[in-house]
Amino acid sequence: MRLLRVELSRFVSRRAVVLLLLAATVITVAITAMTIWNTRPVSADDLARARAQVQQRLDDPGFQRELRTCRDDPVQYFGPSAEVADCDRNLMPRTEYYLDRAELSLDDERRSNGIAVVVMVSALMIIVGTTFAGSDWATGSISNQLLFEPRRLRLWGAKAAAALIGCTVAAAVLVVGFWVALSVVAAAREITTPADVQEGIRWMSARGVALAGLGGLGGYALTMLLRHTVATLALLFAYAAGGEAFLEVAPIDHSARFSLTNNLFAWLRDGVRVFDESAVCLPSDGLCDQRITISLLHGATYLGLLLVLTLLVSALSFRRRDVP
Repeated sequence: MRLLRVELSRFVSRRAVVLLLLAATVITVAITAMTIWNTRPVSADDLARARAQVQQRLDDPGFQRELRTCRDDPVQYFGPSAEVADCDRNLMPRTEYYLDRAELSLDDERRSNGIAVVVMVSALMIIVGTTFAGSDWATGSISNQLLFEPRRLRLWGAKAAAALIGCTVAAAVLVVGFWVALSVVAAAREITTPADVQEGIRWMSARGVALAGLGGLGGYALTMLLRHTVATLALLFAYAAGGEAFLEVAPIDHSARFSLTNNLFAWLRDGVRVFDESAVCLPSDGLCDQRITISLLHGATYLGLLLVLTLLVSALSFRRRDVP
């Protein structure tokens, strides 16, 4: 426990770590402020005008025919998995379509800015974990630390715990702060959020915080393996960008299932449907849907295996390799 406290103290004392956490805070606050400003209430005249345009659209005979046609055969409009509800959801006019800005909707923010905040925070937490480990190797202080704690796995584990705790706490403060701010504004504007949406936000936030915390742990572990911050960031970029490019041309069935981006969004969004060029369409299939579903479980398994493999290789390497 004492060693963990020492590593946590070292974590919060790193200037680069503090600057990265400050950057994450500034960006989160900026996204929150922009969201609140861009959804500020419209005037009563603008709202009445927009509602009149919605009603005019609903009364249009041409629109009514199109809506009936879609309801009779939604597959023709939206593909094999379409339902009647898709017609109402996609074709029905909404008041916000005729306004300069939409009303604040936590459900909409969950799919847009909520995801953006989590992805941004997670990316910065990975860099935080990388920086936390890389500074010890850059300064050579890791060898001095081993003089006080020669049991390598114990030292590695204490540093890993510090990175995990530090990144998780920072991510939780930022993500929860974002949603609390929007919830307070929505309540002040008398905007009601359904219970199922609130539950969805809570679960997505929990998964986002877990992603950020474990991402920081993964960045730490990879840097302890490579022993250089720049090398870690370069490898991560190569895997994220190069891997996507490789999957585009690789002769692998359902290659989209191995995409880091797809699995990340499957984890955050509780499953996701993505386009997969490798899905074969036969002439007899008629309308062919080349989208596949990547489930939450698949995304968790993919990301979990990457993390566990990185942790194991990193810990074993630190235990056996010489330390300069």
